[in-house]
Amino acid sequence: MPHRIAAVETVRAFALSSSGTIAAVAMGLVEQLNVTHEFLNLSLPYWVFLLSMAVLNFVGAGFATQTDYMKANGSRVGNFFTAFFVGFFLSFVVLPTADPDASVGLMQIASFISGLCGTILLRVIINIMNRQDLQDAIVDLIVQQSIKFAGLVIKMVSEHAIKLIGALLIGIIASLTIIPDSGSDSSRQQAEVRND
Repeated sequence: MPHRIAAVETVRAFALSSSGTIAAVAMGLVEQLNVTHEFLNLSLPYWVFLLSMAVLNFVGAGFATQTDYMKANGSRVGNFFTAFFVGFFLSFVVLPTADPDASVGLMQIASFISGLCGTILLRVIINIMNRQDLQDAIVDLIVQQSIKFAGLVIKMVSEHAIKLIGALLIGIIASLTIIPDSGSDSSRQQAEVRND
């Protein structure tokens, strides 16, 4: 019987300590979110900007569901929540990881755009991954564009290389033919000084 009382006391102590930990974390989070941030000459708490990012994400997701592509694929509610979660992930996880010093304005714009375009890009990527003919067409397109780009680079290099070689040859020939005779100039100056 005493071991049951000890077990109950241990569970009660764990519950009290965990509630204390939760309260401490909540207080720390509230303190961090109430730190003011300067944006557009407004000094607002940080939670206002996070809330605006979530609202802009919802607005972007709402606009994403109005596109023809999204109307044709999947249900409206499913597309909306997919757009919201993709936008949330891109704006709250990917952007701060890629640029830790991102401004609040950039994060708000990214939140709206990622809510708007994130799901459409996700659906396009899924369609490409599921269809071999699209993958082959993309590979062909990349190869064709690479060949065009290589031809353009070769053409530009050949045109500019001829100009560069010509300029170097002219410079070398000019430096060999026009060599100033420094000794004769100084003797002439010395002679003029003596005559004065």
